[in-house]
Amino acid sequence: MQNIQKFMCIYMYKLEEDLMNHKDELIKVSFQSDEANTDRPLKEYLKQHIEKSFSSIPEDTDITSLCFEGDTFTDLQAIKQIRVNRVLLPEDISDELKETIKASKSSVYTNPDLYLELKLDNELSYESIELKSTKNDSIPGSSIQQIVPEEWVIFIKHTGKNISITTGQYIHAINSKMQFPDRSPRPQVSFKAMSGWNKDNRIVKSNALCYEKDDDDNNKRALISDWQDVLSKRWIDVLFNATSTKANEPWFNNNMRKFILSFLAKYENLTDAEKKEFKERVESLILSDTE
Repeated sequence: MQNIQKFMCIYMYKLEEDLMNHKDELIKVSFQSDEANTDRPLKEYLKQHIEKSFSSIPEDTDITSLCFEGDTFTDLQAIKQIRVNRVLLPEDISDELKETIKASKSSVYTNPDLYLELKLDNELSYESIELKSTKNDSIPGSSIQQIVPEEWVIFIKHTGKNISITTGQYIHAINSKMQFPDRSPRPQVSFKAMSGWNKDNRIVKSNALCYEKDDDDNNKRALISDWQDVLSKRWIDVLFNATSTKANEPWFNNNMRKFILSFLAKYENLTDAEKKEFKERVESLILSDTE
């Protein structure tokens, strides 16, 4: 792991603790919608709070080592020197920095909710943070082409006078639910999913902060990398394994049943040569770019 990655693992964990100690301030923040990426007051509060009160890993931190998916790091002196130099809001990001963001990710570019400018020995580096908020639990996430699995997230659940906060990487907020899309799909993200992942896989023991691998990560990465294949397998499962309909079943399930019967009626009347030609033609039309 690079020093910046190690820094973010500990910094975001301690930031979560710090924000929980400032719940009274966060409760007063205006949440204008159920997605934090439109919440201007929350962005402004976090910018001010981080720059003035939490620009580094606390000197008195109880974390003396970091474990990440089997690797252990005990020399944390360098990362403790890293400072948050600035917190940039979307309008603060220059064209030059936008090019830096584009170069660092294979997904479609979007402005980060918060962009941390990190400084170590007069060298600058940058990390983006996604903000999510909800009154209940699950909300639509980012468009699947925009998802960066390792991007850090601050997830806030606010209900009346109560507020809960969890932090982590985007992939651990995905709850694997994805409705049939009318455009680019948006896998749900869930406060419960992220906080549950943290409870099971982000463990502090003997002053070591440990992130342990989750077997479900591969399923989520498959969803992000080839969502069309994932949806196709789900539809096949509906057609072959369903023996009865469910209450409030998606309309598309019924449409698939009608489609497959119409398709089979036509396909079964083809000759073997026509079936072969049909399959090869359909395969040739599948785009390599799944967008």
